[in-house]
Amino acid sequence: GIENVLEFVGQPLPDMYSAELSLFVLDAGIKLLEEQKPDLLYLSLTDFIQHAHAPGSEEANDFYIEMDRRFGILQDLGALVALTADHGMGDKSDENGEPNVIWLQDILDQNPGAGTCRVICPITDAFVGHHGALGGFVRIYLEKKDDRNKVYEIVQGIEGVEKVWTAENAAKELEQPLDREGDLAVVADKRTVIGGSEKDHDLSALKGKRLRTHGSLHEASVPFILSEPLNDKYSNRAKDNTLRSREIFEYALNGTVA
Repeated sequence: GIENVLEFVGQPLPDMYSAELSLFVLDAGIKLLEEQKPDLLYLSLTDFIQHAHAPGSEEANDFYIEMDRRFGILQDLGALVALTADHGMGDKSDENGEPNVIWLQDILDQNPGAGTCRVICPITDAFVGHHGALGGFVRIYLEKKDDRNKVYEIVQGIEGVEKVWTAENAAKELEQPLDREGDLAVVADKRTVIGGSEKDHDLSALKGKRLRTHGSLHEASVPFILSEPLNDKYSNRAKDNTLRSREIFEYALNGTVA
């Protein structure tokens, strides 16, 4: 590990909800590359700016300018730079700036009734200022498997729901392991998010900003960028297949002419 990281980078600890946190990580990577010459660096950034500021805004533009400058430094230091993301981002608020939310647990507690099922929001984490623990995807776990068709029909008919899958279909279409799925999986449309029970989501941390978040199929497209051209084998493979963000490691290590 690296001791005294702040001293090593020469910067104070950034706030979690700031552009500076991601820039700090990139600056740490630059420092490591300059002084220790590692064979591989994996630098994971936050998505606070993308949650809080729309593309083209001054805040977003300034952030991307600063990121791009650091990517250039990494390349100048001899690194092959590979960039991708785990998801896109979209505006999920109405014309008045209020989040478009389906409180699915509350709906299902009314019909078919409390105790029938439990709605789980995978986006839930400690940093609710990003998204209020709201996204475009949830899983439903049933108390009784016999209720699956009934709950499926109810959820399918809710405005703002784009698709409902059984566990088997979700695993197949989303390329996920079946044993990690609930009984049903639900995705919202482009402008809607799905929550559990309204009382369990604290939206005050958004501080009046429009809700920008992810999880639906509309945020599935992400960048896949390498700083060196692909060799023939991987160039042909990229043309013939839909790239997945997880493949960025293989392409960076084996797929370029460098």
